[in-house]
Amino acid sequence: MSQIGTGASWRGGDIPTRVDVVVVGAGITGAAVAHHLAHWGVSVLVLEQASQPSAGATGRSGGMVRAYDPDPAIAELAQLSLAAYRDAGRWTSGRAPLHSVGAVTVADPAEEAALREAAERINGALRTSAHVVAGHAEMAGARLAGGVALVEPAAGWVAPTEVTADWLEQAVADGAVIGCGMRVQGVEERGGRPEVLTDRGVVQAGAVVSAVGPWAAHPVPGLRPASPVRSRSIQVSIVERRPPASPHSTFVDLRTGLYAKPVGLDRTLIGMPHLVWDAPFDSQPDPAHAQATVSALTAHFPWLATAPYVSTVRAADAYGTPKEVEPVSGLLEATDVPHVWSVRSWNGGGVKTAPAAGHRIAAAVVADVCSDIR
Repeated sequence: MSQIGTGASWRGGDIPTRVDVVVVGAGITGAAVAHHLAHWGVSVLVLEQASQPSAGATGRSGGMVRAYDPDPAIAELAQLSLAAYRDAGRWTSGRAPLHSVGAVTVADPAEEAALREAAERINGALRTSAHVVAGHAEMAGARLAGGVALVEPAAGWVAPTEVTADWLEQAVADGAVIGCGMRVQGVEERGGRPEVLTDRGVVQAGAVVSAVGPWAAHPVPGLRPASPVRSRSIQVSIVERRPPASPHSTFVDLRTGLYAKPVGLDRTLIGMPHLVWDAPFDSQPDPAHAQATVSALTAHFPWLATAPYVSTVRAADAYGTPKEVEPVSGLLEATDVPHVWSVRSWNGGGVKTAPAAGHRIAAAVVADVCSDIR
């Protein structure tokens, strides 16, 4: 077996050649998984092809978090995750990463009863004041354009890169090693367990978790998930918010997919679906889409019509329809190598579910290969 070379950058000590679990991808989900595994005493190696964590979809995410989602399975994870983002005791920084600006989720009036039920569930679990408004022209700085809205005053947004860094710092403190600038070339079975082939050498593992986001659409051998995954373009713009524009909460319109969030005191991030499939992650921004986003969101934020433009960022994320598979239904998918799993495609919503999803994924891996550690 070749030894890992010294050309990669890492934290937490030398790159090991044998660990309990290899996590591929140092984005927000991979960091959450690594944090929980290391906290439970599992030896963990995180491999990231970029020179630093959060270099992919995580670093370009808007970071909006709220407890509500139309999918009950996602809603459960989002509710637990919002609680984690509000809890200062879970973070190395000593402060909760959540910016509590509130969240407004707009839907068709026909969904009012379902939204009211969701508000009751959220309040019962989190002791918050989520509520539904109907017949209002505006709520929390956003016009509803004929919709009904679920308002979550306790929700808001996080900075995904900061959350990722905090989890990785905790993982390193618990013994994990983070190897950046290391490319995984394949995963093979060796004696019933996976062997990870990298451009720096070979690592033997009890299990492998692939959390690579849009790169799951073009996996290396051994990391192909059971269900098809495609990459889809994501593009957001930043604009200045000048008086008389009022402050606003995070905003999502389920009817159109339009969204917005405040960025600091005087800027707003805006976005809408960019249905360009299989585009490279580093594609150039689409000016027509950026202009269309401003036009579409002006119905909700009229001041956008004259707002100074700042910048546009384009990236991609993984989209798919994961099958019900073991060991965690809907969270992990098997690959063609035993004890190697791919994290489900979050369809753009990984940040709001990462705390709870990371915990459950780590628990499933521990139950399979390290049940005597917890």
